[in-house]
Amino acid sequence: MRHRGVWFRTLLVAGALAAACVPVRAQQQRFREREVLDPNTDQWVEQASPEKEGVPEDALDQARMNLAQHKPGKARTLLLRWTKANPDDERYYEGLLLLGDTYFEARDFWKGQKQYEQVAENASGELFEQANRRTVDVARAFLSGQKRVVWGFLRLPAYAEALELLDKVWERAPGTRLGELALKIKADYYYDTGDVDLAQEEYANLVQQYPSGRFLQLAMMRSAQAAEAAFPGIKFDDQPLLEADERYRQVLAAFPTFADREKIPQRLEGIREQRAEKDLYVARWYEKTRQPSAAEFYYREILRNYGDTIAAHEARTRLRARGITVDTDTREPVR
Repeated sequence: MRHRGVWFRTLLVAGALAAACVPVRAQQQRFREREVLDPNTDQWVEQASPEKEGVPEDALDQARMNLAQHKPGKARTLLLRWTKANPDDERYYEGLLLLGDTYFEARDFWKGQKQYEQVAENASGELFEQANRRTVDVARAFLSGQKRVVWGFLRLPAYAEALELLDKVWERAPGTRLGELALKIKADYYYDTGDVDLAQEEYANLVQQYPSGRFLQLAMMRSAQAAEAAFPGIKFDDQPLLEADERYRQVLAAFPTFADREKIPQRLEGIREQRAEKDLYVARWYEKTRQPSAAEFYYREILRNYGDTIAAHEARTRLRARGITVDTDTREPVR
């Protein structure tokens, strides 16, 4: 019986020791699962700790994630710290571009533009192009009525600043599609706000710079319309009408179907009527100031150049009232 008891106690001790070894072996196995074999040393080494679920380790990637989640403030904190600590990093201007995006997202467009400006002036390639595209976006925001934040609380209109930004884009990227877009946005702004003198200049410049561009038809048409609208009345110089006439004819020659749809032949006839009315006003003035020879000259010019207009009918009547016979068969057609 004594031997049987010793044997039983020995089994209990052995079982306890085996049971105690199980957790150790399990822990070793779990630890081994966190290791990888280093091919250089042929030793097992611990793996780098995985990223937190859904959170990248790279600061710039974290900032992108925060921007995508509409958390510009959180992204800005990361980027301000990163750009300050890494001014010589090859991705520095990428960080500045993202920093600009955090301000843009928060509608502080001017602070965002300061970052974009640094990138556009110092970077190249895709970063340069992106900075210029962002600059156009800032300009559009200002032209749409968004305000520039001054001193952190004062909000002021920034139309002039927007136009300057568009000029910068054109100067930095002439001949590109983005430069073309910058010129069009500027011309559209002047056209929409009624500044027809500047509008016609900008559209004419767009036609000149991009004779085969995306906006050629629109630019030619609006350049002519703006020139026509710039004519202040028959008491003033008719140079805008001459420019409008020439530009409408260019549209008619280049895009005949579009010209018919836009009633350009009728527009040209309207310009003829206005030019005839202008000469009639001058003739009346000479007649009123007792300069009959000068008046007669202008009446005859009306008949010669605009014989089928309303003004021509009055010119003929005025000449006949003075005893001057008018041979209507000798009238010359308008060039």
